[in-house]
Parts: sequence; C-alpha cells; structure tokens
Amino acid sequence: MSNSALGDNPRPSAQTSRGTRVATTSKEKPPANADSPRLSAFVAACFFLSGAAGLVYQVIWVRLIEKVIGSAPFAVAAVLSVFMAGLALGSWRAGRVIDRQPGRAALLALYGKHELGLGVQALAVPVAMAAARPVYRAFYDPLLEHFWCHQAAALAGCALVLIPPAALMGATLPVLCRFYVRRLDHLGRRTGWLYGLNTAGAALGVVLCGLVLIPHLGVWPTLGLFAALNFLIGGACLGVARRLAAEPAPPKARSQRKVPPFPVPAPPEPEPTDGMNRQMRWGLAIFAVSGFCAMAYEVLWTRLLGLIAGPTTYCFTLVVTTFLIGLALGSLLLRRAADRSAAVFTLLTGSQLAAAAAALLVSQTLGNSQLFFAKLIYIHQDRFSHLMLTQS
Repeated sequence: MSNSALGDNPRPSAQTSRGTRVATTSKEKPPANADSPRLSAFVAACFFLSGAAGLVYQVIWVRLIEKVIGSAPFAVAAVLSVFMAGLALGSWRAGRVIDRQPGRAALLALYGKHELGLGVQALAVPVAMAAARPVYRAFYDPLLEHFWCHQAAALAGCALVLIPPAALMGATLPVLCRFYVRRLDHLGRRTGWLYGLNTAGAALGVVLCGLVLIPHLGVWPTLGLFAALNFLIGGACLGVARRLAAEPAPPKARSQRKVPPFPVPAPPEPEPTDGMNRQMRWGLAIFAVSGFCAMAYEVLWTRLLGLIAGPTTYCFTLVVTTFLIGLALGSLLLRRAADRSAAVFTLLTGSQLAAAAAALLVSQTLGNSQLFFAKLIYIHQDRFSHLMLTQS
C-alpha cells in the first residue's frame, strides 16, 4: 500500500544520504533552535520590558530619597550618580563571567536569574530607605554646618541602598550581548539594537511612571507591578533556558558544514600597532568623558527646566524621557554604520562634536524660554496632564 493511502498516519520516510532511516512524523514538534527568530523576539521583548522597569525604579527612588533628605535637586543628582555607578559595576562584573558560560542556554538562564534578583532588590529598596531614615536624622544635626560632609554622608547612604539593584541592571546588557552577538561583523548592529530597544523601553517606563501610574496608583502599587514584571521575565527566561538545554540540537546532513560548539574560540589576531593602541586609548577616554557630560547635561537641564516649568520631580521625568528617546534613536540609527564604517574613531569624534553643539543649543533655548513656559502654564493651569505632555 502506498503512503498516500495511509490517510493521516504516514509512515516515517525521511532518509539520509547513506540510506539510514530517521523517524520523523508530521505530528512531531521540531527540536529547539537557539538561533530561531521566535527566541530572539522573546528575549528582545523581555529586554524592552526590563528597560521600562529599570527607569520606573529610578523615578521612584528619586521620590523616596527626596522625602528622606528633603532636597529634590540633590536627590536627582544622587540617584543618577549611584545608578550609573551601579550599572558600570554590574557591566564590569558580568564581562568577567559571561565568556565562561557553556552555551546560550546558560546565558539565558543567567539573565533570568538577574531579573529575579532585581525584582527582589526592587521590593527591598523602600524598606531599606525607611530603615535608614532614623540614621540619617541622627547624622543630620552634627553635619548640618559641614555642607560637604553632609552631602557625602547622604550620597554614601544612597550608594549602599541603590548599588545592588543597579548592578543587577547593568549586568543584563553584557549577558544579552554575548547571547546575541555570534560574529564580529554584526557586533555594532546587534549591540546597537539591544541597547536601543532597552533604552526605548526605559523611555516608556519613565512616561508611564511619572505621568500615569504614580499619579493614579501611587508609589507602592507601581513598584509592586514592575517587580512582578521582573519576576515574570526571570521565570520565563529560566523556563526557556531549561527547555533549550534539555532538547537536542536538530540533526544535520553530512553535506552541511559543521558549526563549532559554543563558545567559538577567537582566531589569533595580529598585534595592534602603536597607532592603533593610541587610538583605542583615546576612544576609551572620549567614551568616558562622553558619559560624564551626558549625566551632567541631564542634571543641569532638570534644574534649568525646574526653574521655569514647575516641580523638579516632574521636570526630571520630562528630561529623562526625552534624553532616553534620543539615546534610543541614536543607537538604532547608527548601529549599521558602526559595522560598515572604516573610520570608527572619526565617527566617534564627529558624534561627540555634534552632541556638544546640540547641548549648547538646547541649554540656550531653555535659558531663554521663560515667557514660553509661563504661557504654557497659564493655558494649561487646570489640566496638569496636558501641561506635562505639552512640555515634553
């Protein structure tokens, strides 16, 4: 009897080049594929939502610290500095660990564990701040006449509370970069995609938190909602990682080129010349100064906007939102140029010069726009949400 007469139960008939029969039926589930577009889309969605949660926490931390130390501008500066220090620490630490992971499933599991830890830390931060309030009050009077000692003590307290969750956030980008980047020729494209996606999620999180969720739900429900989101992301990633580790790789025909196991040992590269070493050092120095200037702009624009547009916490929300949207757009638009350009150092220096010119223009515009913002406040004085959207 022919196979066509068997109806819905066809006989296994797949055959390799040597005549060996391989059992495959139409009802079998295909084996897991670590390079599948569905898996990439799943991890990208998780990273987008994780970026939203991270900046929601930042906005909430500014509000909580402001209630403890009573200074909104210092709360903004303290949270930004500690937050970025934690990101740097987590990224540095992850960079020393990720290359030792045995496969992509292990990397995805490591990312899931970081998300679970971040959810726990996010719930612990308000408790730690409430416990630190009596300690801060005890140090307030003795240090009141010593301004810098007082500021340093407040900053140290913020660092003790906020660096652990910020470090967990900072570790996620290197882990997922190692997960996505398989070849050097798409390093810029895929890293830029991840960073841009995470930053776009962060911008969405700031808008939702500062203008929608906190005004309507309050701080604790908003915090619990996004902590639950971290738990959901972490659990889902751990589940997918276990499935990837358990299911065998799909069989390959002998005619196909064998792919070396993960991780792929890098071929020996030629020793860089003195000129290349000098250019790399200058590139790292420019990158560090660029980060310093970016955070300085954020604090300065928040204070500048606060003088002419209203409360500092809402100005912080507006500035951070626009700041993150710009970062996301720059990362997504220039990610291909990073792989294609033969003069990456020239591209870096040109982008920094353009950023400096744009920052001067923005600062002058904000400094000379008192009448403009006064008219906005007068027109939308009875509709706060409209005022915030117009200012943004």
